[in-house]
Amino acid sequence: MAPILISIVLVLLIWFLVKKNPKPLLGVYSQPGKWYYLKYVVFACIYYYRKYSRKNSAAGADGSAGQGVKAIVNPADMDRPQPLSDDPKAFDAVFFISATEQQDDKGAYVIAGCERRAMGMCNGLFYIGLPGKGLLCSKKIPDTVLFGAQIGEFGAEGLKITPVEPMKTWTVAYKGQMWYQNNPDKLVDVEFSGEWTASGKYFDYDTDLHPPAIIRSIAREPWTRKYFEGLRTAHQSHYEQFGNMKCKFTIDNEDFQLTLPAFRDHSFGNRRDWSLMHRYIFHHIFLQNGVNISVGLICQPSTASRMEAGVVKLPSGEMVPVEWLEMELYQLGEGGTPPKDYAFRMKAGDEVYTVQVLVEYESIHYVSDEWEARMVERFCKFIVNGVPGRGVNEFHYRHTDGRPESAAKNDPEWYRKMCHKI
Repeated sequence: MAPILISIVLVLLIWFLVKKNPKPLLGVYSQPGKWYYLKYVVFACIYYYRKYSRKNSAAGADGSAGQGVKAIVNPADMDRPQPLSDDPKAFDAVFFISATEQQDDKGAYVIAGCERRAMGMCNGLFYIGLPGKGLLCSKKIPDTVLFGAQIGEFGAEGLKITPVEPMKTWTVAYKGQMWYQNNPDKLVDVEFSGEWTASGKYFDYDTDLHPPAIIRSIAREPWTRKYFEGLRTAHQSHYEQFGNMKCKFTIDNEDFQLTLPAFRDHSFGNRRDWSLMHRYIFHHIFLQNGVNISVGLICQPSTASRMEAGVVKLPSGEMVPVEWLEMELYQLGEGGTPPKDYAFRMKAGDEVYTVQVLVEYESIHYVSDEWEARMVERFCKFIVNGVPGRGVNEFHYRHTDGRPESAAKNDPEWYRKMCHKI
Protein backbone atom coordinates (compact mmCIF):
# COMPACT_ATOMS: atom_id res chain seq x y z
CA MET A 1 0.00 0.00 0.00
CA ALA A 2 2.81 2.40 0.94
CA PRO A 3 4.57 2.11 -2.48
CA ILE A 4 1.27 2.93 -4.19
CA LEU A 5 0.77 6.05 -2.08
CA ILE A 6 4.36 7.14 -2.69
CA SER A 7 3.89 6.64 -6.43
CA ILE A 8 0.69 8.72 -6.40
CA VAL A 9 2.42 11.50 -4.47
CA LEU A 10 5.37 11.48 -6.87
CA VAL A 11 3.08 11.61 -9.90
CA LEU A 12 1.13 14.52 -8.42
CA LEU A 13 4.35 16.32 -7.54
CA ILE A 14 5.75 15.91 -11.05
CA TRP A 15 2.42 17.04 -12.54
CA PHE A 16 2.46 20.12 -10.31
CA LEU A 17 6.06 21.00 -11.16
CA VAL A 18 5.58 20.73 -14.93
CA LYS A 19 2.20 22.43 -14.86
CA LYS A 20 2.32 25.84 -16.54
CA ASN A 21 0.88 28.98 -15.03
CA PRO A 22 -2.18 30.40 -16.82
CA LYS A 23 -1.47 33.18 -19.28
CA PRO A 24 -2.72 36.68 -18.43
CA LEU A 25 -6.18 37.37 -19.81
CA LEU A 26 -5.95 39.63 -22.87
CA GLY A 27 -2.22 39.63 -22.23
CA VAL A 28 -2.75 42.01 -19.29
CA TYR A 29 -4.71 40.55 -16.37
CA SER A 30 -2.65 38.05 -14.35
CA GLN A 31 -4.41 34.93 -13.07
CA PRO A 32 -3.53 33.01 -9.88
CA GLY A 33 -0.77 30.54 -10.72
CA LYS A 34 0.28 27.22 -9.21
CA TRP A 35 2.30 28.95 -6.47
CA TYR A 36 -0.52 31.39 -5.62
CA TYR A 37 -1.35 30.03 -2.16
CA LEU A 38 2.28 29.74 -1.10
CA LYS A 39 2.93 33.27 -2.31
CA TYR A 40 -0.18 34.43 -0.46
CA VAL A 41 1.17 33.03 2.82
CA VAL A 42 4.66 34.44 2.26
CA PHE A 43 3.46 37.91 1.38
CA ALA A 44 0.91 37.89 4.23
CA CYS A 45 3.80 37.32 6.66
CA ILE A 46 5.75 40.20 5.10
CA TYR A 47 2.74 42.52 5.09
CA TYR A 48 1.67 41.94 8.69
CA TYR A 49 5.26 42.12 9.91
CA ARG A 50 5.70 45.53 8.28
CA LYS A 51 2.30 46.73 9.45
CA TYR A 52 2.77 45.92 13.12
CA SER A 53 6.53 46.30 13.55
CA ARG A 54 6.41 49.86 12.17
CA LYS A 55 2.90 50.78 13.28
CA ASN A 56 3.91 54.04 14.91
CA SER A 57 6.74 55.05 12.62
CA ALA A 58 6.99 56.74 9.24
CA ALA A 59 8.51 55.15 6.16
CA GLY A 60 12.15 54.13 6.41
CA ALA A 61 15.09 55.84 4.85
CA ASP A 62 14.47 53.93 1.64
CA GLY A 63 11.02 55.53 1.35
CA SER A 64 9.31 52.14 1.56
CA ALA A 65 5.86 53.33 2.51
CA GLY A 66 2.71 51.39 1.65
CA GLN A 67 1.89 47.74 2.36
CA GLY A 68 0.99 48.57 5.94
CA VAL A 69 3.44 51.46 6.51
CA LYS A 70 2.47 55.14 6.52
CA ALA A 71 4.32 57.55 4.28
CA ILE A 72 3.83 60.44 6.75
CA VAL A 73 2.77 59.94 10.37
CA ASN A 74 1.57 63.45 11.22
CA PRO A 75 -1.76 64.24 9.46
CA ALA A 76 -0.94 67.96 9.51
CA ASP A 77 2.22 67.27 7.49
CA MET A 78 0.34 65.00 5.10
CA ASP A 79 -2.68 67.23 4.43
CA ARG A 80 -0.91 70.06 2.64
CA PRO A 81 1.01 70.57 -0.62
CA GLN A 82 3.93 68.16 -0.69
CA PRO A 83 7.43 69.05 -1.92
CA LEU A 84 8.01 67.69 -5.41
CA SER A 85 10.98 65.38 -5.92
CA ASP A 86 13.59 65.98 -8.63
CA ASP A 87 11.97 63.35 -10.85
CA PRO A 88 10.31 64.94 -13.93
CA LYS A 89 7.17 62.93 -13.17
CA ALA A 90 6.93 63.95 -9.49
CA PHE A 91 3.36 64.80 -8.55
CA ASP A 92 1.01 66.01 -5.82
CA ALA A 93 -2.72 65.78 -6.58
CA VAL A 94 -6.04 66.61 -4.94
CA PHE A 95 -9.53 65.80 -6.20
CA PHE A 96 -12.97 66.90 -4.94
CA ILE A 97 -16.32 65.35 -5.88
CA SER A 98 -19.74 66.47 -4.67
CA ALA A 99 -23.23 65.42 -5.74
CA THR A 100 -26.76 65.62 -4.44
CA GLU A 101 -27.95 62.32 -3.01
CA GLN A 102 -31.57 63.13 -3.95
CA GLN A 103 -33.29 61.40 -6.87
CA ASP A 104 -34.71 64.34 -8.80
CA ASP A 105 -34.95 64.28 -12.58
CA LYS A 106 -31.34 65.45 -12.85
CA GLY A 107 -28.75 65.81 -10.14
CA ALA A 108 -26.39 68.62 -9.13
CA TYR A 109 -22.67 67.87 -9.31
CA VAL A 110 -19.38 69.67 -8.72
CA ILE A 111 -15.91 68.26 -9.49
CA ALA A 112 -12.58 70.03 -9.03
CA GLY A 113 -9.12 68.54 -9.37
CA CYS A 114 -5.50 69.57 -9.60
CA GLU A 115 -2.36 67.48 -10.09
CA ARG A 116 0.74 69.56 -9.37
CA ARG A 117 3.76 68.92 -11.56
CA ALA A 118 7.18 70.53 -12.03
CA MET A 119 7.92 73.87 -13.72
CA GLY A 120 4.68 75.57 -12.67
CA MET A 121 2.50 73.15 -14.63
CA CYS A 122 -0.52 71.28 -13.33
CA ASN A 123 -3.37 69.17 -14.67
CA GLY A 124 -6.50 70.99 -13.53
CA LEU A 125 -10.20 70.57 -14.23
CA PHE A 126 -13.55 71.87 -13.04
CA TYR A 127 -17.10 70.63 -13.75
CA ILE A 128 -20.57 71.79 -12.69
CA GLY A 129 -23.69 69.75 -13.48
CA LEU A 130 -27.08 71.42 -12.88
CA PRO A 131 -30.71 70.44 -13.51
CA GLY A 132 -32.09 72.45 -16.40
CA LYS A 133 -28.65 73.53 -17.59
CA GLY A 134 -26.68 70.35 -18.16
CA LEU A 135 -22.96 69.85 -17.71
CA LEU A 136 -20.53 72.76 -17.75
CA CYS A 137 -16.80 72.10 -18.37
CA SER A 138 -13.85 74.34 -17.57
CA LYS A 139 -12.60 76.08 -20.69
CA LYS A 140 -9.68 73.82 -21.68
CA ILE A 141 -11.41 70.47 -21.17
CA PRO A 142 -10.79 67.89 -22.63
CA ASP A 143 -7.24 69.24 -22.21
CA THR A 144 -6.29 69.77 -18.54
CA VAL A 145 -2.77 71.22 -18.84
CA LEU A 146 -2.65 74.54 -16.95
CA PHE A 147 0.33 76.87 -16.59
CA GLY A 148 1.45 79.45 -14.06
CA ALA A 149 0.92 77.42 -10.88
CA GLN A 150 2.64 78.97 -7.88
CA ILE A 151 5.08 76.89 -5.82
CA GLY A 152 3.23 75.03 -3.08
CA GLU A 153 -0.26 75.81 -4.43
CA PHE A 154 -2.93 73.68 -6.09
CA GLY A 155 -4.30 75.37 -9.16
CA ALA A 156 -3.68 77.78 -12.02
CA GLU A 157 -5.59 79.73 -14.69
CA GLY A 158 -8.55 80.55 -12.43
CA LEU A 159 -8.66 77.31 -10.40
CA LYS A 160 -7.40 77.32 -6.80
CA ILE A 161 -7.73 74.59 -4.14
CA THR A 162 -6.45 75.46 -0.67
CA PRO A 163 -6.04 73.55 2.62
CA VAL A 164 -7.35 75.56 5.59
CA GLU A 165 -7.26 73.17 8.57
CA PRO A 166 -5.62 69.73 8.22
CA MET A 167 -8.13 66.90 7.69
CA LYS A 168 -11.00 69.30 8.43
CA THR A 169 -11.41 72.14 5.95
CA TRP A 170 -10.39 73.00 2.37
CA THR A 171 -11.60 75.70 0.00
CA VAL A 172 -12.22 75.40 -3.75
CA ALA A 173 -12.42 78.43 -6.04
CA TYR A 174 -12.84 78.87 -9.77
CA LYS A 175 -13.12 82.03 -11.84
CA GLY A 176 -13.19 81.82 -15.59
CA GLN A 177 -15.11 80.63 -18.60
CA MET A 178 -16.84 77.29 -18.93
CA TRP A 179 -18.59 75.67 -21.89
CA TYR A 180 -21.80 73.65 -22.09
CA GLN A 181 -21.29 70.05 -23.08
CA ASN A 182 -24.59 70.09 -25.00
CA ASN A 183 -23.48 73.28 -26.82
CA PRO A 184 -19.65 73.53 -26.98
CA ASP A 185 -19.75 76.91 -28.76
CA LYS A 186 -21.51 78.50 -25.78
CA LEU A 187 -19.03 79.96 -23.28
CA VAL A 188 -20.25 81.47 -19.99
CA ASP A 189 -18.50 83.33 -17.18
CA VAL A 190 -18.46 81.40 -13.92
CA GLU A 191 -17.31 82.40 -10.43
CA PHE A 192 -17.38 79.62 -7.84
CA SER A 193 -16.55 79.53 -4.13
CA GLY A 194 -16.78 76.31 -2.13
CA GLU A 195 -15.89 75.22 1.38
CA TRP A 196 -15.35 71.53 2.02
CA THR A 197 -15.74 70.34 5.64
CA ALA A 198 -14.94 66.81 6.84
CA SER A 199 -17.72 64.61 8.21
CA GLY A 200 -15.49 61.71 9.24
CA LYS A 201 -11.95 60.38 9.56
CA TYR A 202 -9.55 60.05 6.67
CA PHE A 203 -8.83 56.63 5.11
CA ASP A 204 -5.18 55.98 4.26
CA TYR A 205 -4.47 53.46 1.48
CA ASP A 206 -1.01 52.83 2.93
CA THR A 207 -2.45 51.35 6.14
CA ASP A 208 -6.25 51.06 6.09
CA LEU A 209 -7.12 48.93 3.05
CA HIS A 210 -8.39 45.41 3.75
CA PRO A 211 -5.11 43.44 4.08
CA PRO A 212 -6.27 40.24 2.27
CA ALA A 213 -7.27 42.38 -0.74
CA ILE A 214 -3.71 43.72 -0.99
CA ILE A 215 -2.15 40.30 -0.42
CA ARG A 216 -4.35 38.70 -3.11
CA SER A 217 -3.33 41.33 -5.63
CA ILE A 218 0.41 40.74 -5.06
CA ALA A 219 0.20 36.93 -4.84
CA ARG A 220 -1.42 36.62 -8.29
CA GLU A 221 1.47 38.43 -10.05
CA PRO A 222 4.69 36.77 -11.35
CA TRP A 223 7.46 37.42 -8.82
CA THR A 224 10.82 38.60 -10.11
CA ARG A 225 13.49 41.00 -8.88
CA LYS A 226 12.27 43.51 -11.46
CA TYR A 227 8.69 43.15 -10.20
CA PHE A 228 9.60 44.01 -6.60
CA GLU A 229 11.78 46.91 -7.75
CA GLY A 230 8.76 48.27 -9.63
CA LEU A 231 6.52 47.69 -6.62
CA ARG A 232 8.81 49.89 -4.54
CA THR A 233 9.51 52.67 -7.05
CA ALA A 234 5.94 53.00 -8.35
CA HIS A 235 4.42 53.43 -4.89
CA GLN A 236 2.08 56.40 -4.40
CA SER A 237 0.55 57.57 -1.14
CA HIS A 238 -3.19 58.13 -1.26
CA TYR A 239 -5.88 58.95 1.29
CA GLU A 240 -9.58 59.78 1.10
CA GLN A 241 -12.15 61.55 3.24
CA PHE A 242 -15.87 62.26 3.09
CA GLY A 243 -17.50 65.56 4.02
CA ASN A 244 -19.82 68.30 2.76
CA MET A 245 -19.30 71.08 0.23
CA LYS A 246 -20.99 74.47 0.68
CA CYS A 247 -21.12 76.06 -2.75
CA LYS A 248 -21.82 79.61 -3.87
CA PHE A 249 -21.45 80.38 -7.54
CA THR A 250 -22.56 82.60 -10.37
CA ILE A 251 -23.17 81.54 -13.96
CA ASP A 252 -23.65 84.51 -16.28
CA ASN A 253 -24.91 86.67 -13.38
CA GLU A 254 -27.32 83.95 -12.16
CA ASP A 255 -26.64 83.04 -8.51
CA PHE A 256 -26.73 79.56 -6.98
CA GLN A 257 -26.19 78.16 -3.47
CA LEU A 258 -25.92 74.44 -2.72
CA THR A 259 -24.73 72.22 0.11
CA LEU A 260 -23.76 68.78 -1.18
CA PRO A 261 -22.27 65.62 0.32
CA ALA A 262 -18.70 65.46 -0.90
CA PHE A 263 -15.61 63.32 -1.24
CA ARG A 264 -11.98 64.32 -1.56
CA ASP A 265 -8.66 62.56 -1.98
CA HIS A 266 -4.98 63.47 -1.93
CA SER A 267 -2.26 61.51 -3.73
CA PHE A 268 1.47 62.19 -3.88
CA GLY A 269 4.74 60.44 -4.58
CA ASN A 270 8.20 60.65 -6.09
CA ARG A 271 6.87 59.62 -9.48
CA ARG A 272 3.53 59.13 -11.23
CA ASP A 273 3.95 57.62 -14.66
CA TRP A 274 0.51 57.43 -16.26
CA SER A 275 1.88 55.23 -19.03
CA LEU A 276 2.21 52.38 -16.49
CA MET A 277 -1.53 52.38 -15.77
CA HIS A 278 -3.66 50.18 -18.03
CA ARG A 279 -7.15 50.69 -16.59
CA TYR A 280 -9.11 51.59 -13.49
CA ILE A 281 -12.72 52.13 -12.51
CA PHE A 282 -13.72 54.10 -9.41
CA HIS A 283 -17.13 54.91 -7.93
CA HIS A 284 -17.86 57.65 -5.38
CA ILE A 285 -21.39 57.30 -4.05
CA PHE A 286 -23.61 59.33 -1.71
CA LEU A 287 -26.80 57.51 -0.63
CA GLN A 288 -29.98 58.99 0.82
CA ASN A 289 -29.58 56.93 4.01
CA GLY A 290 -26.25 58.67 4.79
CA VAL A 291 -23.98 55.86 3.60
CA ASN A 292 -20.99 57.01 1.51
CA ILE A 293 -18.96 54.64 -0.66
CA SER A 294 -15.65 54.89 -2.49
CA VAL A 295 -14.74 51.71 -4.36
CA GLY A 296 -12.68 50.80 -7.37
CA LEU A 297 -10.64 48.29 -9.29
CA ILE A 298 -7.14 49.12 -10.56
CA CYS A 299 -4.95 47.51 -13.22
CA GLN A 300 -1.34 48.64 -13.26
CA PRO A 301 0.40 45.55 -14.68
CA SER A 302 3.86 46.46 -13.36
CA THR A 303 2.56 46.25 -9.77
CA ALA A 304 -0.93 44.71 -9.66
CA SER A 305 -3.17 43.85 -12.59
CA ARG A 306 -6.17 43.43 -10.29
CA MET A 307 -6.25 45.57 -7.16
CA GLU A 308 -9.49 45.98 -5.19
CA ALA A 309 -9.68 49.16 -3.11
CA GLY A 310 -12.31 51.09 -1.23
CA VAL A 311 -14.12 52.08 1.91
CA VAL A 312 -17.69 52.51 3.14
CA LYS A 313 -18.49 55.34 5.55
CA LEU A 314 -21.52 54.52 7.69
CA PRO A 315 -23.89 57.20 9.06
CA SER A 316 -22.24 56.67 12.47
CA GLY A 317 -18.95 57.85 10.98
CA GLU A 318 -17.34 54.40 11.07
CA MET A 319 -15.02 53.70 8.13
CA VAL A 320 -15.26 50.08 6.92
CA PRO A 321 -12.76 48.85 4.29
CA VAL A 322 -14.04 46.96 1.23
CA GLU A 323 -13.19 43.26 1.55
CA TRP A 324 -13.98 42.05 -1.95
CA LEU A 325 -15.38 43.30 -5.21
CA GLU A 326 -17.24 41.24 -7.82
CA MET A 327 -16.21 43.17 -10.91
CA GLU A 328 -13.76 42.51 -13.74
CA LEU A 329 -12.23 45.31 -15.76
CA TYR A 330 -12.01 43.23 -18.92
CA GLN A 331 -15.81 42.77 -18.79
CA LEU A 332 -16.56 46.50 -18.47
CA GLY A 333 -15.60 48.69 -21.40
CA GLU A 334 -12.21 47.13 -22.14
CA GLY A 335 -12.46 48.37 -25.72
CA GLY A 336 -12.67 52.00 -24.61
CA THR A 337 -16.43 52.57 -24.37
CA PRO A 338 -17.74 52.22 -20.79
CA PRO A 339 -21.25 50.83 -20.26
CA LYS A 340 -23.87 53.32 -19.09
CA ASP A 341 -26.02 50.83 -17.16
CA TYR A 342 -24.36 48.03 -15.18
CA ALA A 343 -24.14 46.52 -11.70
CA PHE A 344 -21.66 44.85 -9.36
CA ARG A 345 -21.40 43.49 -5.82
CA MET A 346 -19.02 44.27 -2.99
CA LYS A 347 -18.59 43.45 0.69
CA ALA A 348 -17.58 45.73 3.55
CA GLY A 349 -17.88 44.60 7.16
CA ASP A 350 -20.94 42.41 7.62
CA GLU A 351 -22.79 43.89 4.65
CA VAL A 352 -22.86 42.79 1.00
CA TYR A 353 -23.78 45.68 -1.29
CA THR A 354 -25.36 45.35 -4.73
CA VAL A 355 -24.62 48.51 -6.71
CA GLN A 356 -26.51 49.60 -9.84
CA VAL A 357 -25.01 52.40 -11.96
CA LEU A 358 -27.03 54.65 -14.31
CA VAL A 359 -25.13 57.43 -16.12
CA GLU A 360 -26.69 60.93 -16.43
CA TYR A 361 -23.77 62.92 -17.93
CA GLU A 362 -20.45 61.84 -19.38
CA SER A 363 -17.34 63.80 -20.27
CA ILE A 364 -13.80 63.01 -21.42
CA HIS A 365 -10.60 64.73 -20.35
CA TYR A 366 -6.91 63.88 -20.68
CA VAL A 367 -4.15 64.02 -18.07
CA SER A 368 -0.41 64.84 -18.36
CA ASP A 369 1.23 67.07 -20.94
CA GLU A 370 1.53 64.05 -23.25
CA TRP A 371 -2.08 62.98 -22.71
CA GLU A 372 -1.01 59.58 -21.36
CA ALA A 373 -4.31 59.11 -19.48
CA ARG A 374 -7.82 59.30 -20.89
CA MET A 375 -10.46 59.84 -18.19
CA VAL A 376 -14.14 59.20 -18.84
CA GLU A 377 -15.90 61.16 -16.10
CA ARG A 378 -19.48 60.01 -15.51
CA PHE A 379 -22.11 61.71 -13.36
CA CYS A 380 -24.44 58.98 -12.14
CA LYS A 381 -27.50 57.80 -10.33
CA PHE A 382 -26.78 54.86 -8.04
CA ILE A 383 -29.07 52.33 -6.38
CA VAL A 384 -27.38 50.33 -3.61
CA ASN A 385 -29.38 47.56 -1.91
CA GLY A 386 -32.52 49.41 -2.99
CA VAL A 387 -31.38 52.78 -1.57
CA PRO A 388 -31.05 55.57 -4.15
CA GLY A 389 -28.24 58.07 -4.36
CA ARG A 390 -25.90 59.89 -6.70
CA GLY A 391 -22.22 60.30 -7.31
CA VAL A 392 -19.42 60.09 -9.83
CA ASN A 393 -17.83 57.18 -11.65
CA GLU A 394 -14.47 57.45 -13.43
CA PHE A 395 -13.13 55.08 -16.10
CA HIS A 396 -9.43 55.48 -16.82
CA TYR A 397 -7.76 54.24 -20.01
CA ARG A 398 -4.16 54.40 -21.06
CA HIS A 399 -3.96 56.78 -24.02
CA THR A 400 -1.30 56.32 -26.70
CA ASP A 401 -2.38 58.77 -29.43
CA GLY A 402 -0.59 61.78 -27.96
CA ARG A 403 -1.77 65.36 -27.53
CA PRO A 404 -3.16 66.92 -30.72
CA GLU A 405 -2.08 70.41 -31.69
CA SER A 406 -5.73 71.49 -31.83
CA ALA A 407 -6.01 70.96 -28.08
CA ALA A 408 -3.45 73.65 -27.38
CA LYS A 409 -5.30 76.04 -29.69
CA ASN A 410 -8.69 75.56 -27.94
CA ASP A 411 -10.24 74.73 -31.31
CA PRO A 412 -14.08 74.86 -30.92
CA GLU A 413 -14.57 72.56 -33.91
CA TRP A 414 -12.34 69.97 -32.26
CA TYR A 415 -14.37 70.33 -29.03
CA ARG A 416 -17.57 69.61 -30.93
CA LYS A 417 -16.05 66.50 -32.51
CA MET A 418 -14.90 65.28 -29.11
CA CYS A 419 -18.36 65.83 -27.61
CA HIS A 420 -20.05 63.95 -30.42
CA LYS A 421 -17.86 60.92 -29.66
CA ILE A 422 -19.32 60.61 -26.14
